[in-house]
Amino acid sequence: MWKRRTKMSNNDDRPGSSRQQPLQAGKQDRRSFLRSSVSAGVSVAAGSLVSGPVLASADNPVPINWDRSVDIVVVGGGAAGGSAAIKAHELGSEVLVLEKAPIFGGTAAKSVGGIWAPNNKYMQAAGLTDNRDDALKFMVRLSHPQDFNPDAEFYGAPEAVYLQLGTFYDTVNVALDELESFGALQTMPLNIGGMMMPDYFSHLAENKAPNGRAIVPQKPNGSLGNGAELMRQLKAAVDKRRIPVLTRHRADDLVLDDSGRVIGIVAIKRDGTRIKIEARKGVIFGSGGFTHNKQLQLDFLKGPIFGGCAVPTCEGDFIPIATRAGAQLGNMSNAWWAQLPLELALENPSVPTGIWCSPGDSMVQVNRFGKRFFDEKFVYNERTQVQFQWDPVSGSYPNLLSFLIYDQRTADEFANYAPLPPKGSDAAHVIKADTLEALEQQLVEKLRTIESRTAKFTLDDDFLASLKATVKRFNGFAESGVDEDFNRGGQPIDQFFHFFGPNQPTHNYPNMTLHPIATSGPYYAVILAAGTLDTKGGPKINEHAQVIDTRGQPIPGLYGAGNCIASMSGPAYWAGGATLGPALTFGNIAATHALTAATVS
Repeated sequence: MWKRRTKMSNNDDRPGSSRQQPLQAGKQDRRSFLRSSVSAGVSVAAGSLVSGPVLASADNPVPINWDRSVDIVVVGGGAAGGSAAIKAHELGSEVLVLEKAPIFGGTAAKSVGGIWAPNNKYMQAAGLTDNRDDALKFMVRLSHPQDFNPDAEFYGAPEAVYLQLGTFYDTVNVALDELESFGALQTMPLNIGGMMMPDYFSHLAENKAPNGRAIVPQKPNGSLGNGAELMRQLKAAVDKRRIPVLTRHRADDLVLDDSGRVIGIVAIKRDGTRIKIEARKGVIFGSGGFTHNKQLQLDFLKGPIFGGCAVPTCEGDFIPIATRAGAQLGNMSNAWWAQLPLELALENPSVPTGIWCSPGDSMVQVNRFGKRFFDEKFVYNERTQVQFQWDPVSGSYPNLLSFLIYDQRTADEFANYAPLPPKGSDAAHVIKADTLEALEQQLVEKLRTIESRTAKFTLDDDFLASLKATVKRFNGFAESGVDEDFNRGGQPIDQFFHFFGPNQPTHNYPNMTLHPIATSGPYYAVILAAGTLDTKGGPKINEHAQVIDTRGQPIPGLYGAGNCIASMSGPAYWAGGATLGPALTFGNIAATHALTAATVS
């Protein structure tokens, strides 16, 4: 943060100056921090930690020359921001949306579009019970597995987290119903072939409502919509209300009064000029995670990633902005993990899509030793984290890269299911060979060409022999229908993922997810690496979506929702839509509380 000066340096004026370096909350408490800022005069939360936020003192008033004034400033035009902007407008406020990217939509527009909504109206119509206590117990079981105790208060979770979880359960369907009543979103249950989508951990004893919590946008023709449809509907609602959206405007700092209340924001326009916008009732951030901030990745994430599905503007901007105002950070090591085709990620870290499900039945994923190391059909979030396994003896990540190996059947029958190309076509990230021996050689050559970017990752000397043994053992499992190593196809979500694609091929073997790999070529390989859908760490919020400081107290006028804040889910990915459900909900909550608090004050 910089103090107000008579003259600012050119370096401070430039986008990309030193103020954009990632910062962490300091040891000084927020009140002392603000007092020190006041003693130096009026300041703006911009720049470095040695400066302070703009403070307008009654004893020493300094006028702020606002470039624009509104009730609510929403930062980010994704699901959280769209929900907040629409709700704030419906409550009678003048709203302005700042979007860093050239277009509205955010990462949500690239997503499958699932919205996780416990006890939703479609479940109720189907006669499914999803009571509050059971749902909260399930969420705590996964979000705080190390603390979970079914007999303890809050089931062992911190009270603040439990309050957020409870607020989510109580509000998610209210928020969705309101969006529908506003004409901003139409939804439908996520059913494939008559099967309601199961939660990712539907098999756990704590999950008393394993199916039906996931819903999706409904297209105008009544069919299933995706994330692009979700954001099309939200953008249409924003446009209908004539809510201004300033694209290519990056939030850079906050403006605070001498009580520590956020009263405005500093933004950088596309031409690099800085503007100050008054937010009379609050600032709501929904600006996305830090997938594309390399330094934050290295500082915080639990394992190495090569890119992510988040839009390129997800660089963690809210983290330094909020910490300069005294915000407390949380959940910084976690993300919504997903595997990525390595070569696509090396070409552009913002990849089009992750590997939601390993496509195919005559297919395995193996590590550098030529051995399977997980259930290929299980949840992407969990598969990816196995790639972070550390070998203390070799001092390396043996699963840093994995190899999707498949035959012609899978290439044809599961074509166009990422990362497989359309039937009959080639793709640069797909390696093809007539024999397993030739496939290994091509993998060795490919790894050699990219070794400078993969820590010189290589195949083990016994890779080929192990791969052949792996295929033989796998084919035996396909014949029997039982994967004795990883129980592939044994969980409901395995089966759902297997058929959630452009094709639903069947066969006569006992387990639909297992089919023998052909004994003759051609064979195919895709190199996979760890990545994210986006990160899920940042400033902590309370159950009202207020950002809290290092003493656990809310920073008045500052709110957050979506992937830019510390997710209450912790390391867990409860089910499909566990990102968008809370984002839409807490965007709504933030707008409601900001306007209620402003009215009371």
